[in-house]
Amino acid sequence: MKPEDRPIGYWLRELDQRIEGAFGAALDRQGLRRRHWQLLNGLGSEDPLWEGQGECRQDLVQRGWMRQDGALTDDGERARAAIAADVAAVRRRVAEGVPVEDYLTTVRTLARMAENLSA
Repeated sequence: MKPEDRPIGYWLRELDQRIEGAFGAALDRQGLRRRHWQLLNGLGSEDPLWEGQGECRQDLVQRGWMRQDGALTDDGERARAAIAADVAAVRRRVAEGVPVEDYLTTVRTLARMAENLSA
């Protein structure tokens, strides 16, 4: 079966599962989940409390990476930088061998498809 014989939904699910797996493996080496990374990277901190946020925040506090007020400690900054490098490596791996213009076209196309279905 050729790739184009499968619908886009198949490839979206397949890619999503593989991306999640790759990020999960990178974070798992530190004993973290995606929500930990979001807190370390400053995402979601101003959003309404999401499920597991308090637990993740407390875990980061116990590790000495975050203060109770949500600010990162020096150890937290070092951990964030190290994990950011792992995340960047996964992102590079995802796009490896894909010309930049093709990548941008794909992102724009997917964004447009999502927009088409939001109306």
